[in-house]
Formats: sequence, structure tokens, C-alpha cells
Amino acid sequence: MNSEQRQTVFLCVSYLLSYPDEQWAESLPDCLEAIRSLEDETVRTPLLAVAEQLAATPARERMEQYVETFDFGKKTNLYLTYMTNGEQRERGVELVALKARYEAAGFAVSDRELPDYLPLMLEFLAYAEEPHAISLLADYAGHIREIGERLAAAGSPYVQLFETLDFTFTQLGVTPIPKGSATAWLVNFSG
Repeated sequence: MNSEQRQTVFLCVSYLLSYPDEQWAESLPDCLEAIRSLEDETVRTPLLAVAEQLAATPARERMEQYVETFDFGKKTNLYLTYMTNGEQRERGVELVALKARYEAAGFAVSDRELPDYLPLMLEFLAYAEEPHAISLLADYAGHIREIGERLAAAGSPYVQLFETLDFTFTQLGVTPIPKGSATAWLVNFSG
């Protein structure tokens, strides 16, 4: 998969994992068009299935399903540092470090969303140079895969998005770094 196709995957998954309100629905045709442009059927088919299913779901039901899956599901929420730190002080430190990593790579982060929010992280991955993307994924791919596993166990249709991400990470050659390892510390603080 080339970098342009990978960028499309990251942006489409980011969009599909965002809160599906009215504004989201207005942009859905653009997302569908982008998904249909993907050459690799391995990613195009599951993304299209999720997007079409969400498009066919009434707006209120779609929003309720999203909230139930990601907002009420502490083990499936989309804030990646929450998985390991909850609301502890260490999470704040990790969020500051993550924002600094984005900025060091030239990605401006607004204060509208926390830097560990998966859709925001996927936007970063779509535009970041490959070394920055791989470094970040080495730290967080394990968390992303864990959310996918939990969604699979719950029978969630969103699991297909996480399977697509996992495939894309593998294409990039990403191997998650175990939390707490010396390598993880170096990656996090090397700037």
C-alpha cells in the first residue's frame, strides 16, 4: 500500500470513528468516495461495509450506538492513554509528551480534543512523515489493537475499522513496543 492509500485509510477511519452527528452525516458522501478510490480490496471492503452500514442507520440510532460503544465503554473508549492511566496524574504527563511529539513533527494540535483521541491521532498519522508515524504507532498500536479485540468480543460492527488499522500497521512494519520498556522511554522522550 502506497503512502497516498495509507493516508486515505487513516483519514477515513478517523472520520468513521468520529461522533456521527449531522455535520458528520453531511461529509459521509466524501468519505464513501474516498473509500471507493482505495485500490487494496483488503482495506476498501471493510471500510465500505462500515460506512454503508452507518449511512443506512437512522441518525439517532447511529449516535446512540456510538455513545454506547465509545463513551460508555471504558474499555473501548477512544482515548488511548486512559487505557493505562485512567484519570491518574501520569496520564497528564503522557498527554503533554504526546502533544509535544505532534508539534515536533510539525502537526498543530488544537485544544478542542485531547492528543490521545484516536481520530486525532489517525489524522496525525495520515500527514506525518513515516518515521514519526512509525515511532508513534510503536507506542500506541498495542492499545489500538486491544480496543479492536474488545470490540470483536462485543460483536461491534466498528471492529472492522480496527482490523483495517491493524492490517495497515502491519504494512508499515509496526511492532508495538511494550509499555515500560527502555525502548518505549527512549522513543517517547527522544523528541
